[in-house]
Amino acid sequence: MAEPHESRVYSDLAYLYDHVFGRAFVDHEHEVIEELGFRPGQRALEVGVGTGISLDAYPPYLHVTGIDPSSSMLGHAVSKTRENNWGHIELHSGDAQALEFADNSFDWVLTFHVMTVVPDPRRMMSEMIRVCKPGGRIVVISHFASPNPLLYFFGRIINPLTKMLGWTTRLRARDVLDGQPIAVERNRRFSTLSVHYCIIARKEA
Repeated sequence: MAEPHESRVYSDLAYLYDHVFGRAFVDHEHEVIEELGFRPGQRALEVGVGTGISLDAYPPYLHVTGIDPSSSMLGHAVSKTRENNWGHIELHSGDAQALEFADNSFDWVLTFHVMTVVPDPRRMMSEMIRVCKPGGRIVVISHFASPNPLLYFFGRIINPLTKMLGWTTRLRARDVLDGQPIAVERNRRFSTLSVHYCIIARKEA
């Protein structure tokens, strides 16, 4: 069976992503971005920028770098930056599990709905922490498996279906957070009925 990141959603169907999946995600992403304490001159990295549905939420005084492995998805993001003359944003092809940036390069490292897609999410988290400056923030929005044993069991049952659509339902937040050199400042669901979490962590000095 194909892995989540190999789903056609991220290649052949990229042109439908904003309309089908983007509508479900964009409000959460914008809500979080707009409440973060960015400062002029800071650098931010968005890992897995996709079609760029989050890009218009970043302030123009923040230098933003976005990466994505899907050329189809990235093409849509590039078009948005050109159409809107977003000179503060640069986009590149890149692998979330092997970031091509030096240690301690960014004040902010963000990722939205990508953790449950990559083959090795813990390695992705470690890479995000590596390129973040000491004292900088890592921001993650993602679906994570419920800590409730019954709901987790249900997630395992439907996992073969969700993998075909592009994500796993078996990843728990603790799988990527435990043992990392970070201090978690926020780890909460968007609502009591939501399966999507917002995690904000500070990289330890």
